[in-house]
Amino acid sequence: MRRRLAAPLIALYFTLALPAATWAATSTTNAPEKPEGHDYTLTTIFIIALGIPLVLTVLTLIDIAVGKHTQKHHE
Repeated sequence: MRRRLAAPLIALYFTLALPAATWAATSTTNAPEKPEGHDYTLTTIFIIALGIPLVLTVLTLIDIAVGKHTQKHHE
Protein backbone atom coordinates (compact mmCIF):
# COMPACT_ATOMS: atom_id res chain seq x y z
CA MET A 1 0.00 0.00 0.00
CA ARG A 2 2.83 2.40 0.82
CA ARG A 3 4.51 1.94 -2.56
CA ARG A 4 1.28 2.66 -4.39
CA LEU A 5 0.77 5.82 -2.40
CA ALA A 6 4.39 6.97 -2.55
CA ALA A 7 4.54 7.68 -6.29
CA PRO A 8 1.59 10.11 -6.40
CA LEU A 9 2.80 11.84 -3.24
CA ILE A 10 6.28 12.32 -4.69
CA ALA A 11 4.78 13.70 -7.90
CA LEU A 12 2.60 16.10 -5.91
CA TYR A 13 5.58 17.14 -3.82
CA PHE A 14 7.68 17.99 -6.86
CA THR A 15 4.85 19.91 -8.50
CA LEU A 16 4.65 22.09 -5.39
CA ALA A 17 8.32 22.19 -4.39
CA LEU A 18 9.90 23.10 -7.71
CA PRO A 19 7.85 26.27 -8.32
CA ALA A 20 8.43 27.30 -4.71
CA ALA A 21 12.19 26.77 -5.09
CA THR A 22 12.34 28.81 -8.30
CA TRP A 23 10.32 31.60 -6.71
CA ALA A 24 12.65 31.65 -3.69
CA ALA A 25 15.72 31.76 -5.94
CA THR A 26 14.41 34.69 -7.97
CA SER A 27 13.18 36.66 -4.97
CA THR A 28 16.62 36.76 -3.33
CA THR A 29 18.34 38.39 -6.30
CA ASN A 30 17.02 41.81 -5.27
CA ALA A 31 18.48 41.53 -1.76
CA PRO A 32 21.84 43.17 -1.05
CA GLU A 33 24.89 40.92 -1.01
CA LYS A 34 26.00 41.77 2.51
CA PRO A 35 24.24 43.49 5.39
CA GLU A 36 24.91 47.13 6.03
CA GLY A 37 25.83 48.51 9.40
CA HIS A 38 27.12 46.85 12.54
CA ASP A 39 24.95 45.11 15.11
CA TYR A 40 27.78 44.45 17.62
CA THR A 41 26.87 40.77 17.97
CA LEU A 42 30.44 39.47 17.95
CA THR A 43 31.57 42.24 20.26
CA THR A 44 28.87 41.32 22.76
CA ILE A 45 29.79 37.63 22.57
CA PHE A 46 33.45 38.37 23.29
CA ILE A 47 32.63 40.76 26.15
CA ILE A 48 30.43 38.13 27.79
CA ALA A 49 33.03 35.40 27.17
CA LEU A 50 35.73 37.50 28.82
CA GLY A 51 33.43 38.58 31.63
CA ILE A 52 32.60 35.06 32.83
CA PRO A 53 36.12 34.32 34.19
CA LEU A 54 36.16 37.76 35.78
CA VAL A 55 32.92 37.07 37.64
CA LEU A 56 34.18 33.64 38.74
CA THR A 57 37.40 35.21 40.00
CA VAL A 58 35.50 37.79 42.04
CA LEU A 59 33.25 35.09 43.52
CA THR A 60 36.28 32.97 44.42
CA LEU A 61 37.94 35.94 46.11
CA ILE A 62 34.76 36.55 48.10
CA ASP A 63 34.72 32.90 49.19
CA ILE A 64 38.37 33.13 50.24
CA ALA A 65 37.66 36.31 52.20
CA VAL A 66 34.75 34.65 53.97
CA GLY A 67 36.91 31.62 54.74
CA LYS A 68 35.33 28.87 52.69
CA HIS A 69 38.52 28.04 50.75
CA THR A 70 40.92 27.54 53.60
CA GLN A 71 42.97 24.43 54.31
CA LYS A 72 41.30 23.92 57.69
CA HIS A 73 39.16 20.81 57.80
CA HIS A 74 36.61 20.72 60.58
CA GLU A 75 35.82 17.33 61.99
